[in-house]
Amino acid sequence: MNEESSKRLIRSTILTAFARRGRYYLPVAVSARHIHLSKKDFQTLFGAGKTMTRYKDLSQPGQFACEEMVEVTGPKGSFKKVRVLGPERKETQVEISVSDCFSLGIKPEFRMSGNIAGSPGCTISGPLGKVTIDEGVIVAARHVHMSEDQAAAFGIKDGDSVSLKTSAPREGIIANIVARVGKEFELEVHLDTDEANGNGLLCGTILETMLKSYPQTLTPHPAKTLDLVTERDINNAIVRGEKIIYYAAKGFASPAAMDRAKEKGITLCKLQE
Repeated sequence: MNEESSKRLIRSTILTAFARRGRYYLPVAVSARHIHLSKKDFQTLFGAGKTMTRYKDLSQPGQFACEEMVEVTGPKGSFKKVRVLGPERKETQVEISVSDCFSLGIKPEFRMSGNIAGSPGCTISGPLGKVTIDEGVIVAARHVHMSEDQAAAFGIKDGDSVSLKTSAPREGIIANIVARVGKEFELEVHLDTDEANGNGLLCGTILETMLKSYPQTLTPHPAKTLDLVTERDINNAIVRGEKIIYYAAKGFASPAAMDRAKEKGITLCKLQE
């Protein structure tokens, strides 16, 4: 395991532990335009008997970027040096942003990966050949990868959707992020370059997550806010008969406090900045 993989594992372990305690955060990865190739199309483009050359591993186990690149051409334009991702797929699939679609002259089709039936096609050029596909160009729907254990910690299943809360200066909500759950997946949200740039996000950004069952935002009570919520604060609230404890946007609630609050039916509410 290389250094980057180790960092991702540590990150996932920490975020999963938070989720088990009712605090939901997800890391974001930005997905630039790329292409998945079938074995037949890869060899047409790069030569009979040629296999993919690993450039670097990607965040999802078993996935990797290749040294090989192609040119993708549509009715109005083309993109050179589009990275091939491995391993080989059953069917060739090109993943681009909406802005890329406009540049190529292709109608944007928002799809989950693998759902290419009826999507637009394009021409793909490599050093030794050219392939024209009738379908397979998509704008990948925003999604989050999770292992089965991670999904259980978040309390969601494959096909459920979550939302992310972005911070200033472009504060907002990114909704309808579809959960893809499987043994081979690792905790990470995938957004394309348009979405990431529009929200001022970089690879590795960790954002607060709202699940389907996420409680509605409660009315803030500025007179009673804390920077750090401890188990003692929960016990004091019990004595006073309080059911809500507010804490600052940059504050923190200790694990013991969260457990005690859950046990006694007390809501911990983080204020917005």
